[in-house]
Amino acid sequence: MVADGDGHSCPTAGEALQSLLERAVHESLNELGSSAIERAGGAPSQSVEFIIRKTVQRLVRETGSQLVADDPAQHPEVSGHHSEPLLADLSATPWVVWREAPPQLPRQAWEDDGSTKEAPELEVASNSTEEQPRRRHSSGGSNCLTYPGDHRARTSSSCGNLGIGDIPIRVHSGLTVTSNSAQHLMMKWNGRPRSALIIAKKGDSSVVATLQDMAAWLFFQGIVVVLEPEIFEDQPGLRTILKNARVFSGRDKLSRCIDLVITIGGDGTLTWAVSRFHGAMPPVLSFAAGSLGFLTPFPLDSWVRTLTQLLDLHQSERPLRLTCRMRLQVTVRRHGEAEPCSRLSHLQCLNEVLVHRGKSGCVAKLDVNVDGERVTLLQGDGLILATPTGSTAYSLAAGGSMVHPGVPAILLTPVSPHSLSFRPAVLPDSAVVRIGVPLSARCGAALSVDGRDICMLNVGDSLEASVSPHPVPTLCCATETKDWFTS
Repeated sequence: MVADGDGHSCPTAGEALQSLLERAVHESLNELGSSAIERAGGAPSQSVEFIIRKTVQRLVRETGSQLVADDPAQHPEVSGHHSEPLLADLSATPWVVWREAPPQLPRQAWEDDGSTKEAPELEVASNSTEEQPRRRHSSGGSNCLTYPGDHRARTSSSCGNLGIGDIPIRVHSGLTVTSNSAQHLMMKWNGRPRSALIIAKKGDSSVVATLQDMAAWLFFQGIVVVLEPEIFEDQPGLRTILKNARVFSGRDKLSRCIDLVITIGGDGTLTWAVSRFHGAMPPVLSFAAGSLGFLTPFPLDSWVRTLTQLLDLHQSERPLRLTCRMRLQVTVRRHGEAEPCSRLSHLQCLNEVLVHRGKSGCVAKLDVNVDGERVTLLQGDGLILATPTGSTAYSLAAGGSMVHPGVPAILLTPVSPHSLSFRPAVLPDSAVVRIGVPLSARCGAALSVDGRDICMLNVGDSLEASVSPHPVPTLCCATETKDWFTS
């Protein structure tokens, strides 16, 4: 016992914890006795583990916040909103990304004046660090990325259709193009990752338990673990269990201080994690612990082995396979205003942009333009602009096609159109789509991005959607194609 400023005795943290443990054991035994009596009367049985876990969770909710309330200075970052960044001392580890060309791929060649000449080699340095800026060479709509020092990436076959958009070539007897669709995107940190952001699904006790174990394991490996501030509000007991965990504020630029994002949950958890980054993102490792798992290829029960390989604890120096999932960026323009509102500019979208009739009982009336060309006037429940990643979500339910995440495309899918002439369409990733509410419409429309309500579009308003320069790099469990088919 310790005395406060008025001379009254107060229990220490150890004494409070002892009292809590005694109460937990006592109430668990009472619950076990009651369960045995109910089971004898025909009620369904409950396991001992379930009864103990339920009792402990209830006590933690009731008294967990009181255990740490006596020393708020230990956790100033989890109370209230902060105007200063909390992760300013962290800096992200640089990493490189390159395309690995498959073996025995034919080299590019063309005929010039009757003789076959080998295409010139191109070397395009590429990584995501500030020290070595990335240069992109367009090759038939695809970005050619090579890894400096990797001889496999320096062959002409690794850059796909060479000459188109890069070096003018003269063609006499037909064009021969080597596709780069069989290449694999690889990545590797320049050093060892130093920080990891863990985002877990809420309301699942097994996920919270795995989060505790994973954070403790990463601490032991010397990794700085960063958590969401909200998790300490939902789980007050974590403040004492994960004392070394850090949180971030709205002023932190996570892309500059986080090396790895780990999600524990389903596709919704990954989408929520992506929404935390308004620009570039570090690699994402997704463990499946939700109802939908199209985007979570790693099993949760083998997380130790997965992280051991990812952190290269065995020093095998093997690169990691990567899927760059395309995102859309959306900008809303109000009728009569020359410049768009900053709050509604460059919104990032991983799955789909939905323009729908909202609460109105009338059908939505939307003008659809692609690359400045008017396509159609849609009347129906709404219109979906989906990425290949989002092709297995709302777009699929509305009749759209499933598209491989490696296909650079934008899906245009109407929702219950009042017409037989407008069917789902697939556009190239270079397309700029404009959707507007015409002045002749009876009412406006609602805009949602990745399931989040953004704003209402009044008559005369419009939005513009195009490919974002910031994709989501997700780590592969096997390969990009195998992960997609097995999901």
